[in-house]
Amino acid sequence: MLKENLVLLKSAFDELKAEKEDVVNRVNAGELKGGQRLAIVATWLSQVEIIEENTKQLMDVASARDASSQNASAVRRRLSTSGCWFSTCNLGEKVFKKLTEVKSLSGKDFQEVTEQPPPPVVEVRLCQQTVGLDTTLEKTWESLRKDENRMLGIFGMGGVGKTTLLTLINNKFVEVSDDYDVVIWVESSKDADVGKIQDAIGERLHICDNNWSTYSRGKKASEISRVLRDMKPRFVLLLDDLWEDVSLTAIGIPVLGKKYKVVFTTRSKDVCSVMRANEDIEVQCLSENDAWDLFDMKVHCDGLNEISDIAKKIVAKCCGLPLALEVIRKTMASKSTVIQWRRALDTLESYRSEMKGTEKGIFQVLKLSYDYLKTKNAKCFLYCALFPKAYYIKQDELVEYWIGEGFIDEKDGRERAKDRGYEIIDNLVGAGLLLESNKKVYMHDMIRDMALWIVSEFRDGERYVVKTDAGLSQLPDVTDWTTVTKMSLFNNEIKNIPDDPEFPDQTNLVTLFLQNNRLVDIVGKFFLVMSTLVVLDLSWNFQITELPKGISALVSLRLLNLSGTSIKHLPEGLGVLSKLIHLNLESTSNLRSVGLISELQKLQVLRFYGSAAALDCCLLKILEQLKGLQLLTVTVNNDSVLEEFLGSTRLAGMTQGIYLEGLKVSFAAIGTLSSLHKLEMVNCDITESGTEWEGKRRDQYSPSTSSSEITPSNPWFKDLSAVVINSCIHLKDLTWLMYAANLESLSVESSPKMTELINKEKAQGVGVDPFQELQVLRLHYLKELGSIYGSQVSFPKLKLNKVDIENCPNLHQRPL
Repeated sequence: MLKENLVLLKSAFDELKAEKEDVVNRVNAGELKGGQRLAIVATWLSQVEIIEENTKQLMDVASARDASSQNASAVRRRLSTSGCWFSTCNLGEKVFKKLTEVKSLSGKDFQEVTEQPPPPVVEVRLCQQTVGLDTTLEKTWESLRKDENRMLGIFGMGGVGKTTLLTLINNKFVEVSDDYDVVIWVESSKDADVGKIQDAIGERLHICDNNWSTYSRGKKASEISRVLRDMKPRFVLLLDDLWEDVSLTAIGIPVLGKKYKVVFTTRSKDVCSVMRANEDIEVQCLSENDAWDLFDMKVHCDGLNEISDIAKKIVAKCCGLPLALEVIRKTMASKSTVIQWRRALDTLESYRSEMKGTEKGIFQVLKLSYDYLKTKNAKCFLYCALFPKAYYIKQDELVEYWIGEGFIDEKDGRERAKDRGYEIIDNLVGAGLLLESNKKVYMHDMIRDMALWIVSEFRDGERYVVKTDAGLSQLPDVTDWTTVTKMSLFNNEIKNIPDDPEFPDQTNLVTLFLQNNRLVDIVGKFFLVMSTLVVLDLSWNFQITELPKGISALVSLRLLNLSGTSIKHLPEGLGVLSKLIHLNLESTSNLRSVGLISELQKLQVLRFYGSAAALDCCLLKILEQLKGLQLLTVTVNNDSVLEEFLGSTRLAGMTQGIYLEGLKVSFAAIGTLSSLHKLEMVNCDITESGTEWEGKRRDQYSPSTSSSEITPSNPWFKDLSAVVINSCIHLKDLTWLMYAANLESLSVESSPKMTELINKEKAQGVGVDPFQELQVLRLHYLKELGSIYGSQVSFPKLKLNKVDIENCPNLHQRPL
């Protein structure tokens, strides 16, 4: 039955090859997301590869019997040379046996082909240069290596170097990584709860799936415990900055066995006792010599020898606290005369001596840097304390708040005002009062505590109430509302603001942060007593569907943020807010109209990117009539409206964000939006022509633009930082993003014809490497995507920090 079996073998062999191709694609997709192929799958693929070669040779032999004599002789010579020729008598038996082997490998229904690898044992953390920690590190590490010490507490005042020490410990576990399965780092805080700690641990263990957020704390604890118990238990938990004791059992930490280690840092030795640490170690301030080494090592001041005596006295006032030394060093770095140094010393010596060595005493030292700030800069610095601990504030958003508050005068134009805002940020970073990271700023915990200490009492007409991440379900108790000027209730559980009889008839509140709560109802009387409000942020309260008419009482309001709410229409009283200059309505998916803005003649900033209230001809005319408008983000879902909008040189020139839905779009036309920062296109047909890649002048295809040459030094999209592409079914590539030299975030989803992100042929001559500033890359459901940028792609290793790829089966090119 040679002929019949040969037909069956060819058919079975083709099916096996198809199965192999499908499995390989699934394996590649899984490995692209960081998975590793299952052992059973790897074995099967190896067996298939071996049988593939043998089967091809056997089928060549069998086919030669039916070939012409000339071809048969050639085939026989080739096969016999390679030792693969069989006698006629056993050829049929060989084909039959091979058919059996092929069938035995076919029909493997692999439900899973890859699995997530275990997390790396240690995630090495960056650490700054240290002085004076060597002895403490050695003592701590020696204690940790003792089997009987399962829980270790590290305590010391804020800014003394506890986090730095814990970072060094984390990195030392690399030396003994074979002894443990995972080292987990969790950043806690004064207001951190069990749930947030569980979320951090879940992320580290890779068990946070789509259902994780719906789990109760008990369910999360069970999942964490299950994974850690599998490690029998060989894990290390590092908890940074505990303010009070936490229940390890409630978190899900299995406190059994002798191999696990829990290390925590805290400002209070009492926490070490309550947590029942086997040993507690104090991180002490630097010695006099070490403190001077740290200060002298970094100060670059002309004539330092002449003022060394004064400098040493100033260093002594820092009590050996590394943070204080760093801040004072930066404060004095620009001071080059003896008089300036003596004045600083006199200021420090004027502080109350009984506070020396206490937290408030350190605040007094740190406050020297604050005291040197100009009045405007000081206000801007204290404002940063309204944000949660360790919160990364986008610089442009922070400057917008400052302009809204009136800290920065915008009479010379918003761009000049923003430049002054960025200059203030640079000054605060230079003074060591703010830290900078990727166009964002944040405050060291101790600096933030110092700022809150400054504003905790009514002084200079200001008093802050800051209750961020505090788990509040209602407004905080305030003894005297009339003394509070700024209140931040960021990240809480507040559901409603009732008609509270304890409210005074009038407050002096200027700033109110209520973002990211669970607000549903706000009574009108609340606004009636808040007529002094200048900044009101209600963003990301998803359940707010309307605002009361009483909003008309906010006659002083300059900045109103309603982004991420579910409001259906603008409140009728909005039109009387004659001082409003900034209105944010982005991501308001239920909002149908923004026509009321026609009455806001002083409006400078309007944002409705991602809003259901799309631009129409009527709204376009209203925007044209708002003569003070200088910054715009819009949503457009009509082709003719888009064309008319792009034809408006003034509006197009001020547009920083545009959300396009269901349109036919030329990327060259969008490229004319010279100020564009963020772009989202949903269900759009994106077109291009050959002239766009020939270095032609823009005016050849876009009448609304100038005739300047397209060059790397004068590109489109020069300010574009975020792009989202969703369900653009005809899109094949995104080569036009070559011009987006400052692109930081790219998300592409459900575009089935996309074969590559950048087409190398089109990109020739552009003269720039793409994605050099990219930090986030997200690719979902791109079934034809085969490459990112030709055969190789070079992403900036120190910038790209998040890659999320799902259902891209043909993308075998790893982005890192």
